[in-house]
Amino acid sequence: MSDAELLELYSPSGFQGVESDEEDNSVVVLDTPILHQGKEYDRLNLCEPSLYDVLGAAQVIGKRPSLQSIYDSQIVLVAKAAGVPQVVIQKLPSRALDRAVEYVTAFERGARREMNDPDLQGSLDLRPEKVLIFRDAIPGGGKEFSEMRLREPSVAERRRFKSGEGAGTIEAALRAEMALVEEISEWHRAALLRLPISKFAEAADYVTGFFIPGPPTGTAYQEI
Repeated sequence: MSDAELLELYSPSGFQGVESDEEDNSVVVLDTPILHQGKEYDRLNLCEPSLYDVLGAAQVIGKRPSLQSIYDSQIVLVAKAAGVPQVVIQKLPSRALDRAVEYVTAFERGARREMNDPDLQGSLDLRPEKVLIFRDAIPGGGKEFSEMRLREPSVAERRRFKSGEGAGTIEAALRAEMALVEEISEWHRAALLRLPISKFAEAADYVTGFFIPGPPTGTAYQEI
């Protein structure tokens, strides 16, 4: 996919609606092949979604998440990760989709911090700089990016992030993270959209980790 196609689809109206094979979870074999437009699908070969894929799926959820819209977003995400038409996914046995969803969502889930972790403060990475290295350079904007340098956001950058996530939707939160990582890393947006979602989640969790307040201090919080 070209830079122009990525950037066009990044626009709010543009989207259309852990690599381990120990148990071969990346392949979902179908007992009964699915025939679509003369092509037979007897399995799904899944890969890690990119930020672009996840952003497209998040847009399907809309302003008010519902069980149906979340399920629709899962169908979109699996179709993108498998590289097959959505209509093929809609014809899957329901448990086959469940297995595929578990696989493709595990990449981001495994890379994100657990907000309910009682040791959250101790686990935050608050180093002044974090560098992500990529074995295979990621293209975008006529360049190739093999490393991403991140730092603590400034007050102005944090303010823009808060404004971006203000809509309160899953898509808005993801776009706000993306804008923050893009501004700090100085990566081209097309390259950022090509990031594996686990790497993006790692980058986003680092820069937003500085926004998580520590335990309250001061006389106003002292026990009486």
